[in-house]
Amino acid sequence: MVTSKYRSSNMIILSILEAIFRAEQGHYLTKKGIVKSHLLKRCKLKASTAEKYLTKMEQAGYIISSKEPWGEREIIIYNLTEKGKERYRWFMQINAELE
Repeated sequence: MVTSKYRSSNMIILSILEAIFRAEQGHYLTKKGIVKSHLLKRCKLKASTAEKYLTKMEQAGYIISSKEPWGEREIIIYNLTEKGKERYRWFMQINAELE
């Protein structure tokens, strides 16, 4: 089996779903979702790569984003939709079966 230093698209999507899921469960000190900059750090993604995946996932109905004021700036917060939660459970089940 050939290994690669790159993650597959599925693994990136899973890491995004998992980070948002954990944030909503209160694992990262908030139950409001996850701030975009924190999401990128947790998933170890570059901004350009993250933007591509986040846009596709939002269009697919897995996640929703909202803007909130933060001082004089705005931050973007991501949350899972019901479809996103279903997909997260689906990914986790597949990973468990393959291990």
